[in-house]
Amino acid sequence: MGFLDSFRKIFSSQEKEDRASLSRKVQTSPNDPHARQKLAIFLMQQGEVVEALDQFARTAVLYEKDGFASKAIAVLRQMQKHDPGNNDFHKWLIRLLAQEGLSSDAQAELRKVASNPARFTSDESRLDFLRQTAEFLKKSPLPRLYICDILRGQRKLKEAVNELEKAVPQTTSTGMQAEFSERLRAVVSKAGIDLSVLEPCGFLWLAVGMPEEGLPILDRIAEESDGGDPRRSAILREVLDAIRSGWDVAAAGAFSFTEAARKLAEPEPPPVETPPSREHPETPPSSPAEETSSPTGTAGEGYEQEESIVRSALGRLQAKVDETIGDTDLEARYNLGIAYKEMGLLDEAVTEFRLAMTKPGLFVGAGSLLADTLADRADFDGALAVLDAILDASTGGEEVRRDVRYHKAVLLESAGRRDEAREIFRDLQEKTPGYRDVEVRLQS
Repeated sequence: MGFLDSFRKIFSSQEKEDRASLSRKVQTSPNDPHARQKLAIFLMQQGEVVEALDQFARTAVLYEKDGFASKAIAVLRQMQKHDPGNNDFHKWLIRLLAQEGLSSDAQAELRKVASNPARFTSDESRLDFLRQTAEFLKKSPLPRLYICDILRGQRKLKEAVNELEKAVPQTTSTGMQAEFSERLRAVVSKAGIDLSVLEPCGFLWLAVGMPEEGLPILDRIAEESDGGDPRRSAILREVLDAIRSGWDVAAAGAFSFTEAARKLAEPEPPPVETPPSREHPETPPSSPAEETSSPTGTAGEGYEQEESIVRSALGRLQAKVDETIGDTDLEARYNLGIAYKEMGLLDEAVTEFRLAMTKPGLFVGAGSLLADTLADRADFDGALAVLDAILDASTGGEEVRRDVRYHKAVLLESAGRRDEAREIFRDLQEKTPGYRDVEVRLQS
């Protein structure tokens, strides 16, 4: 059963949910990815693609933040079906696939994008995309090989060679010498008689284990330099002799005669042996996953990318709201407020939530989010005033009143007014034992 088919059952039941009920669920629990996903699918079925993609993007963000990257990947693939030309979606997907260790799938996505240059408006936008994916695919040379292609087409041969130098470690570890060699041959062909480009190319051939290609180039450079500067000629011969004697160019990371001579002149550091302590047994080596994964760092970088992608979706949604709805559809303004809040645009969110509160059906939901947003701006007095206004209005019955009082107590705690907060928590515990985490809060 396909991704979309699995949800069609939901809408085929007798209690079929409509847009209003799905929107209410999102409004009540804006951080529930399941609710957003159902709304996104419903919107897509209604042909409201812009709104659906916006909700799908937020769903993927929430899944990833909750630690369900595989679900976020599934949502992104669904988004791609409806907006296949969106490079931001591809970039996001590549990052998640790489993060999950699915490097083959990530590379397949990259090949799909790179094979169609028409997807980009300029070479610079293509380079920007590839440089970002190079940060995600740290163990693959593929992004740098594609960057090399673009730079070579621009006749920036030295920059192209520089990208190949960066790709050497990944090329040897992944066995992608064939694709690397293809690029290197193309650069050598375009370099012609430019020795400043040919010299690093010769060392690159050696670094990927192809001395039969590299040594003739380096010999040619040594011959053409012979007699001009005796000191340099001696250095070149010394380096070539070391290479023919088995000196490892890749391990040294040297891509010129000057670098190679300097590396050869450096004394080899003595091996450092640290005997294991009797008190502390030798620390076992970390696993590959421990060495390569950094949840905090990865997530931090990822969320910056997500912000850009969601901001793009938000821009399209805002433009549509301003153009076709204005202030007449307060539910749309409410959703826009949620979007602003998630993006950290707190002033804009406050404006939208205050507007949405004028609709009776959104009074409590928009008011609660308005209070949270004001608290995020450290305006606790304003936040508490909004909640007091909701309580004074006696809207929604006793259950809603209890939830708002709990919300108020939490904000009082955050504002440092603990005695007032405890008084509310104690009253809630007496009237509704076991409600949320009230008992734990009182104990602490």
